[in-house]
Amino acid sequence: MKASKVVLAVLITMALLIVAHRASQRQVPVVVETTTYSELTLSHTCNHIFKGDNTTADLDVIVSGGLVPEDAIIALYYEPRTTDVIETGTPPARIEAITIPGHGLVYRVSVPNQGRGTEFSYRFQLEDTSGRVLATIPVEQSKDKPKQLWFRFEGPRSVVLLVAHIACMFGSFLLMVMVILTAFEDIKNQAVRIRLGKQTLWATIILFLGTFPIGIWLEYQVYATYWTGIPFGHDITGSKALVIFIYWLVMLYLLKGSALSNDPRRDVVGPTAARWIAIVGVVLSLTLYLVPHSSGSF
Repeated sequence: MKASKVVLAVLITMALLIVAHRASQRQVPVVVETTTYSELTLSHTCNHIFKGDNTTADLDVIVSGGLVPEDAIIALYYEPRTTDVIETGTPPARIEAITIPGHGLVYRVSVPNQGRGTEFSYRFQLEDTSGRVLATIPVEQSKDKPKQLWFRFEGPRSVVLLVAHIACMFGSFLLMVMVILTAFEDIKNQAVRIRLGKQTLWATIILFLGTFPIGIWLEYQVYATYWTGIPFGHDITGSKALVIFIYWLVMLYLLKGSALSNDPRRDVVGPTAARWIAIVGVVLSLTLYLVPHSSGSF
């Protein structure tokens, strides 16, 4: 491939990755919940994520408009977050909030770190000494199914692994762009077919390294899980990565003659099919990468 096309491929890759990164990053919004009781206003800011193996979840309630009655307390109720419709019957844990010296009427509950990847639903209640609920944060919508906030503990990422993961993703995307540029050349030319096969081979290898050994270990560092995508789970991030890799692995098989033995005659498909398979592979990969990271399950 000419140097000018390599430079073009680098520029296109950088532009695509910037756009894809911005489009695929799912930001967890900060939630501010407010409730009132008599003349009091109670507010809480939910940041959701607490990073670090030794980090506690510090959850604050700010009180304004007066003092909390002497016969009342602010208590936190929390339990493991789940989407199951079956009730476990286990009551949520309860911790009473205490004021922070020097911070005015700020009440805090510090939940000890429960381990990487653990998630909890929670709510605050203003209660009197008899246990009667005076107010809740968030505001209760239904007695049968009260609204809940949530938070999660995450572990720290290794900078070295993160850089390696980014480098592999950049390298695989660069080769994919080269693949699509090569696909628009004279694909019936033997040298072009061999180049297409080699580019596919290295794109698949680098994609594998970035997605599986490195990507899986990064997931373990943050969430203490190795793989939650298909076939073992329904995580979207892992599942879309697996779909992309399988497509490129199949594509490598179809171009095995060009990729492995420099002999296009041993390819499973002809020149026209090879061109369209390559184009579809690049478009599919970019489309799936635009799906937000950590966007949950399907």
